[in-house]
This record gives sequence, C-alpha cells and structure tokens, in this order.
Amino acid sequence: MKTELSKTIQSKIPDNLPVIPTMDVVVFPQMIVPLLVLDKRIIKGIETALEGSKMVLLLAAKKNVDHQDAIGTKDLYQVGTVASILRMIKIPDGGIKILVQGICKAQADSFSTGKEALSATVQAIEPETEKENETEILAQIKNIKDLAEQMASSGQTFSPDFHIILSKIGDPDKIADFILSHLNLTVEQSQELLEQKDKKKMLNTLYGHLHKEIEISKMQEQIRNSARDSMNKSQKEYYLREQMRAIKKELGDNDEEEIEKLREKLEALPLIEETKQEIKRQINRLENTAPESMEAMVIRNYLEWVFALPWGKETEDNLDIKHAKEVLDEDHYGLEKIKERILDFISVRNLKQDSFAPILCFVGPPGTGKTSLGKSIARSLGRTHFRVSLGGVRDEAEIRGHRRTYVGAMPGRFIQGIRKAGSMNPIIIIDELDKIGADFRGDPSAAMLEVLDPQQNKTFYDNYLGVPFDLSKAIFIATANSLETISGPLKDRMEIIQLSGYTMNEKLHIARNHLVRRAIESAGLKKENFKLSDGVIEDVVSSYTRESGVRQLERLLCKLGAKSARSIVEKGKPATFTVKSLSTHLGPKMLRDEETGQADQVGITNGLAWTAYGGEMLRIEAVILPGKGKLTLTGQLGDVMKESAQAAITYARAHAKVFGIDEKLFQTKDIHIHVPAGAVPKDGPSAGVTMLTSILSVLTQKPISAKHAMTGELNLRGHVMPIGGVKEKILAAKRNKISHIILPEKNKQDLADAGEVLDGINIIWVSKAEEVLRHALPNLF
Repeated sequence: MKTELSKTIQSKIPDNLPVIPTMDVVVFPQMIVPLLVLDKRIIKGIETALEGSKMVLLLAAKKNVDHQDAIGTKDLYQVGTVASILRMIKIPDGGIKILVQGICKAQADSFSTGKEALSATVQAIEPETEKENETEILAQIKNIKDLAEQMASSGQTFSPDFHIILSKIGDPDKIADFILSHLNLTVEQSQELLEQKDKKKMLNTLYGHLHKEIEISKMQEQIRNSARDSMNKSQKEYYLREQMRAIKKELGDNDEEEIEKLREKLEALPLIEETKQEIKRQINRLENTAPESMEAMVIRNYLEWVFALPWGKETEDNLDIKHAKEVLDEDHYGLEKIKERILDFISVRNLKQDSFAPILCFVGPPGTGKTSLGKSIARSLGRTHFRVSLGGVRDEAEIRGHRRTYVGAMPGRFIQGIRKAGSMNPIIIIDELDKIGADFRGDPSAAMLEVLDPQQNKTFYDNYLGVPFDLSKAIFIATANSLETISGPLKDRMEIIQLSGYTMNEKLHIARNHLVRRAIESAGLKKENFKLSDGVIEDVVSSYTRESGVRQLERLLCKLGAKSARSIVEKGKPATFTVKSLSTHLGPKMLRDEETGQADQVGITNGLAWTAYGGEMLRIEAVILPGKGKLTLTGQLGDVMKESAQAAITYARAHAKVFGIDEKLFQTKDIHIHVPAGAVPKDGPSAGVTMLTSILSVLTQKPISAKHAMTGELNLRGHVMPIGGVKEKILAAKRNKISHIILPEKNKQDLADAGEVLDGINIIWVSKAEEVLRHALPNLF
C-alpha cells in the first residue's frame, strides 16, 4: 500500500529516465556517489537528463558480468535508485565524471535501447509496513543508530564526522539509508537490502551486518594489539639484554666474545637445519645463564663436545688394491676369506664412492687375530680406527650415552670414539660382541641394533647429543667367539665370517713372521741374539700349547726371549734353544702324545667336540657292570648330550641281532658312560656316533680303533646327521696326532675351501651308523 509520500515522489519523477549502470556498487537513497562514464550512449542520456529533470536511474550490474564486455539490459538488476545529478565534469579521453545523490528506490518496468541512449520507464518504491510493527521498527532503528554511533566513536569502521551527521538526521528511513551507504557490503548483499520491501526485515538484516562489522573490528583490533605487544616484548628483551651486557662488561664478566665465537663456529659447520637449530638454542641458553652457575657448566661441556666432533671431516680412502693386499699379507698369514672380502669392498668403492660400508662380524676362537685384523684393514684403507670393547657391558647408556640431566653425563662410546678418531668414516672395532650383558639398566644388545643397521645409523641418536649423528660412513668390524649368545636380529644385520683355528704350518709361519719379532722387541734383544729353528717352534706348539689361536704361543716365545736376555746379562752371551733344552727353559712338557691313547681299547672312543675356544678331542669311556639295564651318564653333560646317549642305546637294542648281542644284556647289565674333564660343561648332539661306538664296544667286548676320531649326530634309524665346527674338530684331531677322521657325508661342503687344514688327514665320509662301525670297530662284523 503506497503512502502519500510515494505519490508525491512519483509525481516529481519523470516516467522515463536515462539508465546508468553501476559497477561493484549499489547506490541507496541519500547516498552521494561519484561515477565515471565512458559509454557514449550513457553520456548522451546524461546530457538529455541535464537539459530536463536532471534525474537518472542507477541500476547495479550483476556480479558475473565481465566489465570489459558491453552490458545488456539482461545484465542489470530491475530495482535501483533514482538519483539527481549534482555535478558533471568532462575528462580528456571523451568520458565524463558525475556526482549523483540518491533520491528514492525505483523499479525499471521496461527498457528502451535506442541508438542514442539507454532509458527505462520508472516506478518509485516505498517500503511497506503495518502500523502494529511501527513501535518495533522505531526501537530497531534506535538500536541500529546506537550501534553505528558506537562504531563511529571507536573510529574503526566509520569516519569521525559520521557521528556528527548521524546525530542531525531525524527521519528513521534516512537514518537507515545513511548507515547503509557507509557499510562495506557486497553487491548481492546491498541489492538484497535495496529490494527488501518489508521494512522490519530490512532493518533486522541491517542490524546483523552492523553487528558482524563490530565483531570483525574487534578481531582486527585484537590482532593489532597482539602484534604491538609482541613488538614491545622484543624491544624490551633487546633493551634488557643490552643492559645485561653493559653490567657484565663493568663487572669484568664479559662473555660476549665467547658467545660470538661459538656462533661463528656453528655457522661454519656443515650441519642439517635440525641440528643447527638445537645447537643455536643451547648457545642462546648459555648466553642468558649466569657464567658461574652449574647449568652454564653443563651447557658449556655440551657445546665443547659438539664442536669437538669431526662434522663433515672424512679421511680419503686409499683404494689401491695392490697396496691393501700387501698390508693385509704383511700383518696376517692366511685368513684368505677375510682378505678377499676387504679387497671386494675396495673394488666396489673404486666404482661407486657412496656405496654402503660393510658391517662384518669375525667369529672364531681366541687368539686367531680377529681384533688385529680390524687394525690392518684400517691401515690398508688409510683410515683412522678405534676399538669399543663390549665385554661385560650391561648399561644401555654405554651405547646411547647419558641424558644431560644426570651429573657427569657423557656421550656413548661410539660418539667418544668418533671424537678420538677425528673423522666421520673410521674403522670401528666392536670387540667381544657376544659377551654383552643385560640388567635393569637396559639391554645394550638391543641398542646395538640401531648402530649396526646401515638404514638406521645414518641418523643415530645419542641421548647426550640430542641430535642425529651419521655413523653410516664408518666400517664396523665386530668380533665374537661364539654366535650362540648373539640375538637373531643383531646377527641379521652383520655379515658373519668364520675364522678357524690355525694349523701347525700356519702357526709356524705366524711365529716366524710375527711372534719372534715381538719377542725380540719385548726382551730388548737384537735379531742375532734370538734364533729359533722350525723344529723348536714346532715342539713348543705341540708340547706346550694345545690352542686354536697363537696367544699362548706368543707368551711362550716371549718367555724364551726373556731367558735369552737373562743369559746375556749373566753370562754375556745369548741362550741357545734346542728341542732337548726346551724343558730347561719352559719346564716339563705339558702335553704328551701318549695321552691321546694310541692303543686300541674296549669302550674308549676318540670323539671330537667344538667349543668357543676351538676344537677339542674327548675320549668317551663306557663300561658294563651287573645291574638291571640302567644307563648312567657322568661328566657334567647337557640335556642334548644325554638324549644322544639314549638314542644310541635305543639304536643298539633295536639292532642287537645284527651286532650279535644277547638281548638279555640290556636287562641284566648297567652301562656307565663317562666323558672326562668332568668339571667342564658339555652339550650338543655331535657325540651320537661316538657314544654308540663305545656302547657297542663294551657290549661285544671288541676294541675300538685308536687311530680314528669321529663326530656326528645319530638318529634312531641309524642315519648320521651333519654337525657344526668341522674345521675346528679336524684341527683338534691333528693336534692329537689323529690321522683318520670320520665325518658325516652332509658336511662335505664345509671343507670346500679348507686348504691346508686337510694336509695329512684321511677324511672318511659316512652317512649311516654301520659305516662308522666298520671303521671304528673292524672286528664287530
């Protein structure tokens, strides 16, 4: 329902008005807006309006219209604002600038698109409302006015003179239009408010937009205040820090120079960003900590450790294979498999510089040169080296280091070794890997999993350093006497290389080339004052040592060197050593040939066993005595060895007729099996055929061949199963002057590269118990 005011306005507005499209703006009544017009038809319409009523119709263009294309009537909203042209200025490029003021809302009923101008028939619009909502509308307008004045007084959204103008407007409709003209709304939001006919809804929407503007203004102010506070805090810290420096300078405690040197050192180090940031943080902590405090001492010790590490420093590898071979041969006799592996690595490194360094584990008896091999490898490659002994280590912190919260905290042994070595690619010799312990302080062998994994040790984490450290460029060489106590995951990370004990010939060469020279040096002798023939050395080996390695042999030779030195001091001339005079200098022979039992005897079999210290020969004894078929086992045997004896008895009973044994013997006689050296624990299945031979010997009273030694696991069907430690067992037989050795046929591949181990030995390969008995008990069949 139109009011009288709308009729009055309509009577003043011509029925047809020129149309001016507006871009990105919706003009409301009472709003004064400058417009730039370049289109000739629009300019023609404006000129026509200036000659008459000076009124035009302002219609907003829809948002999806491209401003560079010509605008059609379909691209314009139907509802706009009738405006009066207040001023017009021509500009040089043919366009005009006009200043217009909105009068009232209007709707374009139809458009006229002539060649000269764009016009439309116009009908004025007044918002309709019911009288019962008038009080509510007035209250909402008051709320809007209060909210707008609040925003104007804060100066956040509106200009300072907004409040003055608003206070002088009394008409509620003009107040709403005035506020709308100052709000920052989108074209769609503004057009929706312009087209809204219900005044109550329009005012509620306007109130919502105002409230949103206030929330945005508050958030912006909060952000500005936060930024201002942050800047103030930084300035305050800078000012206080400068004051602190001045105070320290006056007191003579100026450590600024030290801090700057640390920062310069840090920038020069080739570190990843994560590491650099952590060290930088510790330097800042040191700067802000009192120099005499305990905390400053802890931080300073930490920084000393960090800067002492050889970050980015590497020794250049000597990749000359000929040189490496000469060094390895000079330092060690034999050990061809290990030497070949090192030469393979050098060859690969010649072709691929960034190849993974090997992680080797040398497993063998004591005294076979495992540790010294690591030093020789380092010398052949031209690398530094250090040794880490893990024997008896029970604390995980020995590997990973202590956290800096503990008093006297230190990095782990590997980081300490890297510092001493002075390079990132040393040879790291991990000694006695099989003797790591474990208790409530952690499991060091589990911590070693990261160290010995090429995929993980690139970012090895030491608790003391607190930053990743690259161990992947180092060559790890572990040594162990046995693999039994090393965990499966740890073994999986290493390349296992077995070292056998030395033969007599190898020991002779090692003594001649290395041990005699050491004995001369240790006794302070000259080369001509200490001469040993090969026969003397062989007699020392066979009569005074019974070991797989050469450690005891070295002690004995050093003892002979000391005897020669004493002779020079007392008599003025060196001692002369012969096979007959050895007992004078070294005492009675400790080992005699007859101990091996060269005579054939009933119930006594030469068995071969493997230990972590090399091979051993055991004389397994059996006797028969009246009883009720009981089997007695002595000699501190393990469960597996006891089960082997039970299996041997069962096989003998099952084949009693074949061997001509009266079955009543198993019920009327007891069998006692004893393995000498009763104080030494023994276990394993490889004594099966040995026990069977002794049992059948006492049951048949047939002597066993003393020139044979044997080893092999026996199953109930009489098959001889393969065993381990073949080379060590053969060497044990050779030390005991045994020339015939019975071995399981399935162990043939173990001797493929045995070399001189087999010299002077007759190997008898067997697959069944009958074959063993035909050699060991020739009188049985």
